[in-house]
Amino acid sequence: MAPDRRRGDNYCMRIIMSSKQPRKQRLAHYTAPNHRRHREMSAPIDRGLRKRQLSRGFMYPRAIPVRKGDRVMIVRGEGKTGSASKIAKIDRKARKVYVEGFTYFKSDGTELQRPIDASNLVIINPDWSDVRRRKLLNRVNESIEWTDEVVSELEAAEDEYEIETLGPFEETEEEGEETPDEGSDEVDYDSMTVPLLKEALKEQGLPVSGKKAELIERLKGETLSPIEETEEDTSEEEGEETPDEGSDEVDYDSMTVPLLKEALKEQGLPVGGKKAELIERLKGGGK
Repeated sequence: MAPDRRRGDNYCMRIIMSSKQPRKQRLAHYTAPNHRRHREMSAPIDRGLRKRQLSRGFMYPRAIPVRKGDRVMIVRGEGKTGSASKIAKIDRKARKVYVEGFTYFKSDGTELQRPIDASNLVIINPDWSDVRRRKLLNRVNESIEWTDEVVSELEAAEDEYEIETLGPFEETEEEGEETPDEGSDEVDYDSMTVPLLKEALKEQGLPVSGKKAELIERLKGETLSPIEETEEDTSEEEGEETPDEGSDEVDYDSMTVPLLKEALKEQGLPVGGKKAELIERLKGGGK
């Protein structure tokens, strides 16, 4: 007896498990072997495609396990659109499918693919390149010998059906985002992500710290941070140069104790005492 899918996954699990206890059903669900996970991650083939191929003498199964390379259409959930996309990745362990173009952005601007359940998909153009997958066609088409020529004819009819139904499809190419020209007035910094804003700041030699609003203002020139500040910071890290003690313009009060002692050593004077004594000794007030 085949399980009735209209009654839900729990009914199918009871037939497999023959147990009414939810804890055992959950245990069987999360510890299922790969061949059962593969079968559970099935999606229906488009009804119009099945009718089209049946009129040509080819019978398709109602649903087949999804595979990388299939062109599917999201019919439920957040990513529901009227176009087809190619499956980029399948996670059998999590029972999730990743479709090209269905992505989301993290708070730091990183773009990631959004997982989706196989039950939310409809296969509009299946991929028959795998010889093992063609065995699904042998079950319902025993009199047909599935040679490469027959399969290529089958795939050509599927492409034609997709173009007639959804229009010409475009292959999505994952290209890296190019950093816009910061010197142009047409650059929309508000739509840029934080990593791109930091790259633009690095190219202009500006500080890259701060929140996104601060980075945008810095790029627009509303709050320019001069490069001189960064140069002063680096000079402080490298160490201050010892001023000329013989000059009247030397400000000993602003010097640190180690610098005062260095100046005293160069003049051959004692280096013992507190800071005030060192300053007086340098000014000639006492030895």
